[in-house]
Amino acid sequence: MEEIIESFQNTYDSSEAYETVVQLGDVAIDAAIESGVLDGVPILGTLKGLYKATKNVQLYRLMKKMHRFIFITHDTTLEEREKFITEYAEKNKENGCEALFSVIERIDNVNKVDVLANLIKAKIREQLTIKDFIRLSSILERIPYIDLNDLRNYLEDYYEDGSTDILLSVGVIYQSVLDGNGEDKYRLNHLGKLLLKHGLLVDVDIDNNRTTQINTLQWEELD
Repeated sequence: MEEIIESFQNTYDSSEAYETVVQLGDVAIDAAIESGVLDGVPILGTLKGLYKATKNVQLYRLMKKMHRFIFITHDTTLEEREKFITEYAEKNKENGCEALFSVIERIDNVNKVDVLANLIKAKIREQLTIKDFIRLSSILERIPYIDLNDLRNYLEDYYEDGSTDILLSVGVIYQSVLDGNGEDKYRLNHLGKLLLKHGLLVDVDIDNNRTTQINTLQWEELD
C-alpha cells in the first residue's frame, strides 16, 4: 500500500504525468493499459503491474478511477493542486495525498470521480471552503450514484420512497413540509445545493433559507 500511495503522490506532483493523460484524451482505459502508453504515469503504472500480477478486479477499477481523476483535474495547475493538498492535509491532520487517495479508492462508481474532481476544482477556485469540501467528499462516498441524479428533484418540495431516506440520512435534504396526513416533503439544504452546484455542475442559487411548512392534520369524526 505504501508503494501505491507514493506513486499517487508522485503523479499528483507531476505536470508531466498529467500531460501524458491529457494528450491521450478520454480514451478507453483497456486499450491504453494494453498499449503501455500510460506506464509513464506513476500511479497507473504501479496499479497496472499489481493488476497483471494478481488479476484483482478492484485494482482494475482503481486504475479506471485514477485515470478519470487525472483527466478531469488536468485543467488545474501544479501550484493550485499543491495549495489545495496542503490545506486539505492541515485540516485533516494527516497526509493529504494519502487521505485523497483513500477517498478515491472508496468511491464505488467511476462516474462519482467526476463529481469529486469537480468539488476539488471548486475549492481551488475558492467557491467552496475546505471544510465544506471535506464534508461533501464524505457525503459523496455514501450516496449511491442513482440517488445523486435525483438531487435536482429536491429543489422543490419532493418525496420519493428510497431516495428520500438515503439523502436524508447523509444530510443533504431537510423536511420542508410536515404533513399531518403523511404526505411529508423534503428539499435540498445548503450542503445539498453545494453538492448539486459544484459537484454535478447544475446552476442553482445557493442560499441558507430553510423553513418548514406545517400542514394541519385533517380529523374525521368516527361513527
